[in-house]
Amino acid sequence: MADVVVIGGGYAGLSSLISLAKKNPALKLHLIDANQDHCKITNLHKTFATPVVDFKVPYAQLAERFGFTFHQQQLQIDHNTLKHWQQQKKIPLGDYNLDFDWLIVSTGAAALVPPKGSHVYGLEHLMAGRGPALLEEWSTRAAMQPLDISFIGGGATGLQILFELRALIRRQKIAAGLRLIDMNHRTLPLMPEGAHRYIVRKLQQEGITYLPETEYLEQNDTSIMLKECGNGREYQLDSAATLLFAGVKRAPVSLPTNPCGQIEIEGVLLPDIFSAGDCSDYAGNGLNQLTAQAAIRKGKLVAHNIVNLHAGRRPRSYHYQEKGYLMSLGPIDAIGWVGLRCNLARGFPANVLKEAMESQYDLFLDGVDTYIGWP
Repeated sequence: MADVVVIGGGYAGLSSLISLAKKNPALKLHLIDANQDHCKITNLHKTFATPVVDFKVPYAQLAERFGFTFHQQQLQIDHNTLKHWQQQKKIPLGDYNLDFDWLIVSTGAAALVPPKGSHVYGLEHLMAGRGPALLEEWSTRAAMQPLDISFIGGGATGLQILFELRALIRRQKIAAGLRLIDMNHRTLPLMPEGAHRYIVRKLQQEGITYLPETEYLEQNDTSIMLKECGNGREYQLDSAATLLFAGVKRAPVSLPTNPCGQIEIEGVLLPDIFSAGDCSDYAGNGLNQLTAQAAIRKGKLVAHNIVNLHAGRRPRSYHYQEKGYLMSLGPIDAIGWVGLRCNLARGFPANVLKEAMESQYDLFLDGVDTYIGWP
């Protein structure tokens, strides 16, 4: 019986495991992750109002459902470590070694600018369930004196959280102002220009201050330090807290792969080690962005290729192209495109489509695969 080990239980890792369990039940599957639960991070913008536990699934539960063994372990990974594992075909886990025939590394991404200092928060705080406590703290402080909260980054993650928080602040009548600070000259640089214009109009309608081409320097106890990108002028604004979403990077290292998903380090192919998800940097023209959509498709691809190799067949290349992209702008609003990038969806219909995408992933974790098309 062949052993397949997956390191990292995010969207790509689970996509690989679930696909492998369905395609070849005879494979012996293992998952290694430092955490106890899988977190649906595309829902973290909702965790100021909804307990984060609602968006987590225990790995032990998934292991029972799909027939893999879960090992809770933190591993240190770099290029030299992967080369060594390829030679040894085993991974050290505490006081024993875990043998593998194939290995999938899907360790994901990390914050480009980690949140440091007091009153600075990032995705890790929302994953830890800090959202409701932070909202209560800001509500208490605002009852004594109006306050301002700063958001860093005009990408999808920061914008989704910004507008979700704006809706909560309005509903609870909290005397707090919000501002969006971004180094770029426009929001959502990878989206059509029409999406940016829609965002700017919504920022104005919601009374959110927008500061483009502005660099975040630091958050102090009651203020934030900023710098204008054009002229380098530094200045200070009142700020009770900073929510830092300046983007992500492949972590712990970028893992270059060939078009089939096998890792290549400095021109040396590691034939039995694949990569999928945000940590992977695929050769070829398939979707290679750091998104859940790409992660799921890469995970399905490497699962297919491992099944092929196990059966003595050749692996296939990754060619998946983005079918659309949607992001939430509060409880009943969203923006994005479907089918063609020029086909913008906005407002409540876009929000319905966005929720349908989340439901599709929920079904996937329940064992119902509705992700059609070849990766």
